[in-house]
Amino acid sequence: MTLDVSTLLVVLAVMSQMAALSLVTNWFQRWPDRHVVMWALALQVGAASCVLLLLRGQIPDFLSIGIANAGTLAALGITWNGARAFNGRSTRWWPVVAFPAIWMIAMEVPAIGDSLAHRIALGSVLSLILSLMLAWEIWAKGKDHLVWRMPFACVPALHAVFLVFRFIAALTLDLPPDLLDGGPFIGLGILEPILVMFAATIIGLRLSDERLKNILKRAALTDGLTGLLNHGAFMDLARERVERARDQNELITLLLFDLDRFKQLNDRYGHAAGDEALKFFSTIVQRCVTEADFVGRVGGEEFAALLIGCGAERGRQVAERIRTEFAGDPIRHAGHRITVTVSVGVMTVCGQRADFESLMVAADEALYAAKRGGRDLVFQAAS
Repeated sequence: MTLDVSTLLVVLAVMSQMAALSLVTNWFQRWPDRHVVMWALALQVGAASCVLLLLRGQIPDFLSIGIANAGTLAALGITWNGARAFNGRSTRWWPVVAFPAIWMIAMEVPAIGDSLAHRIALGSVLSLILSLMLAWEIWAKGKDHLVWRMPFACVPALHAVFLVFRFIAALTLDLPPDLLDGGPFIGLGILEPILVMFAATIIGLRLSDERLKNILKRAALTDGLTGLLNHGAFMDLARERVERARDQNELITLLLFDLDRFKQLNDRYGHAAGDEALKFFSTIVQRCVTEADFVGRVGGEEFAALLIGCGAERGRQVAERIRTEFAGDPIRHAGHRITVTVSVGVMTVCGQRADFESLMVAADEALYAAKRGGRDLVFQAAS
């Protein structure tokens, strides 16, 4: 089977254009995602580069060789920036400029500009560096654990492996004087980017969809103001965790919090001040517990924390620390320094006797005992 170079370039240009349109359509559905439009732009630049390569012999070599290959390198640089945007990192445009500039300068060297083998070798090296940068950005710089992240990173990584062999082959095989004269090596060198582009587009969209679903799932589980678990999510997750603690014979402590005189705070300073107090309190709670613990906003000014493997003494210490830090650092709102306090109910059980509903009732009774005792108190129920 003969791999016709012109036909493959047409296929690559058309598929790149179609993939770019697909990504743009995807972007319109969720316009804040900058990475999608960057990847679409990269594909568009790649498609234009393929058209310039096809016009070899009909337009100046400066365009069909110099600008065409520089555009391919720029497309890789834009793709790398898209990966940075996906990871929430700032864009760095130097690869989009530096690598094409190196290519254009090298084309002025006769030993490179007049030799197809040397041009392929140089292009392979520059593309190899950009591909490894892309794979590293996708895999190592991400802060999430998306299932499709590794497959997506594998695409530029495998492309980098191919470029190593392409570099070696370019310097060892007898190549035709012109790209469009074809041959198995040239054809394979164009077929491989078609497969890479196709795989990257499909997997990239899967990765974007996966993260969007995770964002929507988190939004359904979290309180919009504080970022903590909402009432339903906390109750479901805490109930499941208490049942597991019972099976594993773990100690569990439940802390229930109620901000003191919260209605008066809203009436006097406005609801914006109340929101500041809620957000500040949630920050303190998260700072005082571990990653294994569950924290949720279970009511208007009511919060709960389920501490895993935590006995009565440590549970009371954590509660006291939260109460002290919250009362000791007034919130600042509209020029006012407002001191807000919190009452805390604490209940600890051993895993074998753990029952979520009973735990909630006991901690709630302890909370109201703290309220009756004068507020700004920690009251610990008898285990």
